[in-house]
Parts: sequence; structure tokens; C-alpha cells
Amino acid sequence: MEPKQNEPTAPAPYAAGTGTAAMLPGREALDRMNYRERLALKHSDPATYEQLRRG
Repeated sequence: MEPKQNEPTAPAPYAAGTGTAAMLPGREALDRMNYRERLALKHSDPATYEQLRRG
């Protein structure tokens, strides 16, 4: 079944984070995330990702 055009899709299992990184304020949160967690955040919430990058 194909998702409708406006429906959000779940991230692929290989891109899902482990949930081990705590959401700390600023750059520290991004530094604690592994690659998959950062990628999942970038795709699910680009505004938060950019805010954390700027720290």
C-alpha cells in the first residue's frame, strides 16, 4: 500500500535511531547522537536539526 501524498511516512528501519542520546540543549545533543539518529532527526524535524547544528 502506497502512502498518500500528504501522509508522513515512518523512517526506514535502518535509519531509525536507538534513542540513546538525551536531548540536551544546543550542540551537545547533536554531538551525542550517532549518524543514524542525526539523519532521522534531520528528516523528521529539519528545524530542530538546524537549531542544534548552530548550537
